[in-house]
Amino acid sequence: PLNYHDRGNIDFGSCSDTCFEQGDFFGLDDLFTEKPNVMNGLAQIYSSWITRFKVDGFRVDTAKHVNAAFFKLWVPKIRVAAASIGVKDFPIFGEVTLNDAVDLSAFVRDRGLPQVLDFPFQQVATAYASGATGARGLGQRLNDDDYFRLPNGIDPSFTTFLGNHDMGRGAEQILQQAPGLSGDALLQHVLFGYDLLYLLRGAPTLLYGDEVGMIGSGGDKAARQDMFPTQVTDWQTEKRVGSPPIGTGSSFDVNSPIAAPLQQLAKLRDDYPVLSTGASYVRYAKDSVLVVQRTDLTTGVSAMVAFNNGNAPAHVGQLVTGIPFVTWAKAFGTGTFDGHVVDLAPVSASVWVTHFGNSIDPRMQIVVRGQPDGLTSYYLLRSAPEGGSATANLQPMSVAFAIRRHGGSWQRVAIDDSRPYRAFLVPGRFKKHEKIEAIAAVRTAGGTVSVSQIATITPNG
Repeated sequence: PLNYHDRGNIDFGSCSDTCFEQGDFFGLDDLFTEKPNVMNGLAQIYSSWITRFKVDGFRVDTAKHVNAAFFKLWVPKIRVAAASIGVKDFPIFGEVTLNDAVDLSAFVRDRGLPQVLDFPFQQVATAYASGATGARGLGQRLNDDDYFRLPNGIDPSFTTFLGNHDMGRGAEQILQQAPGLSGDALLQHVLFGYDLLYLLRGAPTLLYGDEVGMIGSGGDKAARQDMFPTQVTDWQTEKRVGSPPIGTGSSFDVNSPIAAPLQQLAKLRDDYPVLSTGASYVRYAKDSVLVVQRTDLTTGVSAMVAFNNGNAPAHVGQLVTGIPFVTWAKAFGTGTFDGHVVDLAPVSASVWVTHFGNSIDPRMQIVVRGQPDGLTSYYLLRSAPEGGSATANLQPMSVAFAIRRHGGSWQRVAIDDSRPYRAFLVPGRFKKHEKIEAIAAVRTAGGTVSVSQIATITPNG
């Protein structure tokens, strides 16, 4: 009994941070994870699942309901277990139900979770997929990835989703945003949602049954229909995307119009790895159109991914890709792109791919600046090329930020491989009015490195 908190259920209406961490979650007894024997016991149990059964990774449920120090202690032990059987990159991501990207980033920046489920993306992606909102929110969410960048230089790699077993399926989430959708229009918008999921950054995740058009009515009790013939009347008569209600049939026998497009999207990611691991440059996010350039500096491959959630064709001109004198080949969709102008059909996505090598690789003038972040309590470091042409300054590149305290050595803060180039410092980790030095180094696809002059900043001024 002493290995449990025994504080009673969490009161979600008026709960403190301590209550969230120590209270029982809807009657589930809360483990006393602050105790070393509890933390070590959990590490031993989870490690044994890796060494005995070769599990592929861990999704950590209710990750915001443990003490703040837990993951910094537990994760290294899990990784040691994985390394003992030759797994060097064991994935661990936490379920932290927060829709604000900055709040969510604290669980990666401060609490030691390697990755998190991307609830902020889910919120804006389903709204955009439904046609209820424009592209600006989704573009901003991609830019907010900078809050998750750490000194280790590892790109944020979110687990992305449109819906899940707790909140409701992706189709149901889209319907919540646009209740008037039905029939072919609903199918079109749901497929468009999967285009977003597979063509933007992150690891796309679907709940079983989504591929055969299950909708459900949401919540954790009405999003878990079984695939086998059911005797539950509500599930027999429930509407589906792209097919009639299941009745007494089996979902395994449904010839759904969703499955084949999902397979095509998965193959597209296999054929073009840049869609899985490439950096994201938001080139346009206005009204109904989102254009994101995905780029791999190592392979020199770039993909232009464009979306239109409107009911009318869309035209965007004067796009700057940063890589001129290349030919873009269509890889997906029906739209057209000539390197500067995009035309898209209603509620559709398209992808074009090119190999740019080191077509632009000048040494450039780099400036690093510091200032308080306008949205958070963090201190912002930002950098950008200056004095070059628009094409040169917008070419794909990565920027490494480092700082040096008086008498100390340079310490890397973050590496950012997509515009805007930013890193964030926690002011409270510096003395009041302490002056430190900052520097930025840019690497282009051709391997040229340009370094800024040293700037003096005061993060806790």
